[in-house]
Order: sequence, then C-alpha cells, then structure tokens
Amino acid sequence: MFRRCASLSTVVILAAVWLATPASAQFFKTQPQPPQQQQTDNRPFLMRLFGLGRQEQQVAPPSVGPRIIKVPPAGQQRKAAPAPAAVVKPQNPKQDDARVVLVIGDRLAADLGRGLDVAFADRPDVRVETKTIDDAGLASTKDIDWKAFLEKRLADKPRPAAVVAMIGRADGRPIELPDRVVDFPSADWETIYKARLNELMRVTREHVVPFQWVGLVPVASPQATNDVTYIDGVIRDEASEKGATYIDVWEPFSQNGAFVASGPDLDGQVRQLRLKDGIGFTRSGARKLAFYVQQSLGAALNVAAPTANLMQQVSGGGLVMLLNDPGAAGEDKLITAADLTQPKPGTPLHRLVVEGLPLEPVPGRYDATALR
Repeated sequence: MFRRCASLSTVVILAAVWLATPASAQFFKTQPQPPQQQQTDNRPFLMRLFGLGRQEQQVAPPSVGPRIIKVPPAGQQRKAAPAPAAVVKPQNPKQDDARVVLVIGDRLAADLGRGLDVAFADRPDVRVETKTIDDAGLASTKDIDWKAFLEKRLADKPRPAAVVAMIGRADGRPIELPDRVVDFPSADWETIYKARLNELMRVTREHVVPFQWVGLVPVASPQATNDVTYIDGVIRDEASEKGATYIDVWEPFSQNGAFVASGPDLDGQVRQLRLKDGIGFTRSGARKLAFYVQQSLGAALNVAAPTANLMQQVSGGGLVMLLNDPGAAGEDKLITAADLTQPKPGTPLHRLVVEGLPLEPVPGRYDATALR
C-alpha cells in the first residue's frame, strides 16, 4: 500500500515537470513570449541618483492607413461649397433734411472730405458734400472758377450749413492775367491772391453761410514747403483780418515746422499720416485732419465738439485750476520772512520754532519717557 502511494506521487510530480518544459508548449501550440529588452541607462551615477537627464520614451506615431478619395462617377458634378456670407456693414442713412457741409479745394481737401465722412458717419443729420480738383487753386481759373461755383451752389437747395475750403497747395506759381503774367512770389502776386480770397469770403457772407479756411500743411519737398509756408501765411492773415475762421493744422502734421510722415493719430498711436508721395493723407491722417475741422464746425452745425462733454461730467462745485499755472497764485511778489506772522509766546509752535526746544511729552503716550 505504501509503495503504491509513493509510485502515484512520483507520477504526479513527473507530469507537472513535463508540463512546464518547452516541449509541452510545442505540444499545446503555445510559444513562450520573448524576453523584453531592458533599456540601458548610460547616465552618470549622480544623475541617475537624483533622476536628472532622463529621456522621455518616444511614442511611435499611430499608423495611418491609405487615404481613400471618393471620385464621383462620370457625368455627375461635384456639389460646390456654399459661398461665405457677405459681411454687411451697418449703415446709418442720412436724413432728407440733413445739414450739408460743403468742402471745396484741391487734393488735400478731398482727403479732408473723406475724413469728415468718417467723423459724421454716426450723425444722420449731417451730410458731407465735396467739390475738389487735385491741382485747383486761386492762382489759376483754368480748372475751375471757385467764385462762380460758390455763387451757383449757394443759390441751390439745399443750401450748405457751412463751407470749408482747403486751397493753396498748388498755388505756388505765377498768376496769368489777360495782359500780363505776375511772378510768384511778389507783392503784386500777393495783392491779386488776397483779392481772390476776399471774393470767396464775400460770396459766403452774402448768403449768410459760415466760411472756414483750413490752413495748409508741409509737404515732403523742401522747396514746395517754402512755397506752401508763404501761401499759408497770406491766407491766415487775410482770413483773420476779414473775420473768417482760420483753422491752423500746421503743427499737428509737422515736426519742428518740417514735414513728417508719421505721428500720433486720434488714439495716440504713432501711425503713418501722410502718403509715400509726401503730399496726400492716409486714412489715419485724413481722420486726424477732420478732427480739427469737426471741432470748429460745432457752432455752425449746433453739434457738440468731440471733446466738449469731457469736463461736463465733473460734478464738483469747487474752483478748478491748474496746479502748474503761475497765474493761479494771484500775487506779483514772493513771500519773505517779514510777511510771516510770528507764533505767540507760550504756544507749542513758539517753543519749537522760536525757542528751539522740544515739545512737552504728552502723559500716557508711548513717547512720554520723562521721569516723574
């Protein structure tokens, strides 16, 4: 009996060993998994100790199968993609009885008109009308006779609420008369030019229409800038003498009196204000030019100037003055020691200033260290 049990145990052990051998694996058609390769770490000991310089395991990109393109059968057209919806800009239509601002002049006046269109884009009660010719001026009437044009236009309806002129950029040339040619610049030339300026202002006064002259600006050519400077002075003096409004825009578009292509726009950002030809205005420059004219047109159009509401938001009732204004003091002399009132004897101020003694300590306060 004992021998039979021992033989049975031996058979069980041998069967278990046989199942664990590779031969058994082949018998059951199972293959052992290959041993995983251990990645060798070539880092120095200290880097391995502190976990430095460990490279991340590169993950193989997922396999992408072949791209299948479906071709429509012959005779069948592909459906076209829908066109993107057009962006419609909201427009503010002008009223039928909108007040008209008439802008006349040369190429610079055309840029001014575009800037005023943007300035009054949100005003349905104000409409900008332009009549400009690139090189038209007062030195020659071949392109247009501005006096005859104003007389006809101001007689038509609707009558402009204001006339804005920017003329003179191309007037640095001789004036041709029927009997002679007047050289530029000269005293005779200035006399004739002023007379033509007065004719335009007289026409607007007869029709009771506010008339505003917009000053000239420097250009890239130094010689042309000298001519423009002279003409601008003639326009400024004559307009001021006859009571017309003159809008000086030379400084905002110059640097030390000379031409500059870039400068701050209405938002304070430095942008290109003049075109590459050194004459015209960019979109930002035209908008900045229109800003100064828009301020002056406030009274004629009964509209607030662009900056008129800034100080109206202040609700304080006190006097507002500039801290750096020397005229705010209201005195014409400096204060001396004789003008000061001496402190009364016995007061803490007299003890401190006159006697030069420290102030008496206050009992119970932290700095009261006097012995009692």
